[in-house]
Amino acid sequence: MADAKDVKNVFLTATEHGDAEKVRKLLAEHSIEPDLTATREGIGRSVLSVAATYGQTAVISELLKGGANPELKSTSQRIALHEACIGGHLESVRLLLDATSNIDVGDINGQTAAHLAAFNGETKVLKLLLDKGASMTARDIKGRQPAHLAAIRNHVPILQLLFKSAIDLDCPCTAGKTPLHYSAQHGSFEALVYLLGRNCDLTIQDKNLNLPLHHAARHDNLRCVQFLIRHGASLNATQGEGRTSSHIAALYGGVNVLHWLLETNVDVSLVDNHGNTSLHNAAEGGKAECFNCCLQHDASLSVANIKGDTPLDTAKKYGHFLLMEKALRNEVVCPHCLKKCEKLEYDRTHAPALVERSITSVGTTAYTSPLPPFQHTPTQHQQNLLRAEIKRKMRNQKLMDRNMVAKYL
Repeated sequence: MADAKDVKNVFLTATEHGDAEKVRKLLAEHSIEPDLTATREGIGRSVLSVAATYGQTAVISELLKGGANPELKSTSQRIALHEACIGGHLESVRLLLDATSNIDVGDINGQTAAHLAAFNGETKVLKLLLDKGASMTARDIKGRQPAHLAAIRNHVPILQLLFKSAIDLDCPCTAGKTPLHYSAQHGSFEALVYLLGRNCDLTIQDKNLNLPLHHAARHDNLRCVQFLIRHGASLNATQGEGRTSSHIAALYGGVNVLHWLLETNVDVSLVDNHGNTSLHNAAEGGKAECFNCCLQHDASLSVANIKGDTPLDTAKKYGHFLLMEKALRNEVVCPHCLKKCEKLEYDRTHAPALVERSITSVGTTAYTSPLPPFQHTPTQHQQNLLRAEIKRKMRNQKLMDRNMVAKYL
């Protein structure tokens, strides 16, 4: 038994390393089963699948000649063709396509060879699959087509190939999400730009009535949010619960998106179907930086939702009161608001004196120096003093009434 085990290990090693000659000899001289399962790696793949994983085309050829079954599945229900597509091994894929009867068979997630090639950005492999008649509209267990997976991974060449093949890029999955939703959700900016350039519909809602903009806001993908808005997405568009992108960003901690939206003059007092403002949402989600950002943009602590809860009531209900109190006292701050305050303070302290402004306003070159202007950069000590002063001033802003503190403590 030990000898047989040693022979099998040698066989598996030869398969992985692409030693086709040794594989041929072992098959002939030791009567090794060509469908041997490589149990040592823990995922139950056949030796043919192992060879496909490493792109060992010559070994694949020897195994197929020896009677290996190309449609034997691993514990993840993948066949050798799947493994070759994942690795982008074009010649191995070509060989296995000729040996496989059903090239659209799915794995444990319902994903076909086309799905796996699209997800891994293997454009040449996907083109070969397309030429061999593989379905580009097959759906996995979540109803996603290869286009959805390409959008998730930001593979623009895959999307280009699918578009040229007349595949509908507005196709919804089971959850109602199109490739545009997925690109916004995963921050796949180049894919999002391409899809919008192909007139994909940014007004399609998923099953929860979320737009691509809402998914981008939830995952704090600022560039995607900005691009969607520049191309017509509404700042105040709502989803199923009446939440706008600012509500969603506050709830899930998208401080980059939230700050940008509030700076774009989105109304911080807008309420969702439950009467919650963005401040309520930040309190519910325990997102202190977002809570502070809303306060710095004049959000009200006294607005009550339909249950009669103020933002601090909401924070207490969800176990986030102490954290929100820190944000209220500017012990936790929105980094963008702090940066803005620092810049404003710097501009104020370095503003030109009255006489300098007067000289600048006079239409003459009498006081113009031929030398470039000297840039007054504060020293590190001055910067430290500035930060301390700003934090002191911020702590004195938007503090709750003493009685209010007592009420919630």
